[in-house]
Amino acid sequence: MLEGFWYIAGESTAIKVGRSFASVLCNQPLVLFRDGQGRVHALEDRCPHKGVPLSSARQEGDSLRCPFHGWRFISSGECVEVPAIGNVAHPSLASACVKTFPAEEQDGWVWVYIGNDRCPKPSSPPPSLPVPADGSPMISVRESAEAKVRWDFAVDSLMDPAHVPFVHNNYFRRREAARKKEKVFTRLPLGFRTISQNVLLPDTFIFRALSPRLGSATTTVDFVLPGIHLERWEIGTRFASVMLVATPLTDERSRFDICVGWNFLHGLPVGWLVRRTLRTILGQDRYILELQEQGFGQKGSMLLNLESDTLAVWYRRLKRYRLDQLAGVPNLQHPVPEKTTLSWIT
Repeated sequence: MLEGFWYIAGESTAIKVGRSFASVLCNQPLVLFRDGQGRVHALEDRCPHKGVPLSSARQEGDSLRCPFHGWRFISSGECVEVPAIGNVAHPSLASACVKTFPAEEQDGWVWVYIGNDRCPKPSSPPPSLPVPADGSPMISVRESAEAKVRWDFAVDSLMDPAHVPFVHNNYFRRREAARKKEKVFTRLPLGFRTISQNVLLPDTFIFRALSPRLGSATTTVDFVLPGIHLERWEIGTRFASVMLVATPLTDERSRFDICVGWNFLHGLPVGWLVRRTLRTILGQDRYILELQEQGFGQKGSMLLNLESDTLAVWYRRLKRYRLDQLAGVPNLQHPVPEKTTLSWIT
């Protein structure tokens, strides 16, 4: 897992005023709550007194009261009340703080920053869904799915082109229509990008919704650490984009968080259908990755030696590169070429 990044803790609509919300990111249990002004706060989900999860606490105004002994904590993590000692100041209260984490809302998600000693505070806002250059309004839909799979496998699936015609047949590709593709990749500071112009869209129901006549499109696909796939399609004035995130929960569990947006079909109630489709697609990934986890546990090795596996190799090298950056290793070389062409059949 990588520290020093924003991660999705949950949907904004799930965190309601007056009710605490439990989450976990990078093996770190969290409790989230909204204050009276609607701002979201994230704290370690543990009372420092005897360890009871604060997600079981009662929210009182802009504070959480532990149900065990009534200790009360405000959004800064400071303990402001211990009923057992009344209003008397006690030296132990100075060390009775709960760890806090930066939290922000973006695109209908609550993002929490998981830092460390070298990067305790975020240097940039959370990632965002790509939007059209003309500023036209977007409709967006979100969906999530947990999987019993290690995080690296979940991230791999975000950039694995060869699995699409098999795992997602008839959704993004039709297996019988597979053909050779060449993609030019360029380097990003902590990732890589490919842009394809005048691309004929695949004949599937998803792309017919984007362009009924399956016109040519300009597509841009980015992968950036820690595990974020950003994709956008432009066909004339029509624009659609996807942000798909692999979120690390624990060593054994990950979650896929996806947000899809589009600037057309305004006024038509298609959100429910999009969400249902996303749920199916994420379920397909969960099924195959849990099978991969099962098989990997028997032997613990993989062959990443095909050209279509190059992106997974780059991801692993980017992780090492970032860890070395944080450790202050000098004279690092970026692991992704400035520009290169890869090919595969999908």
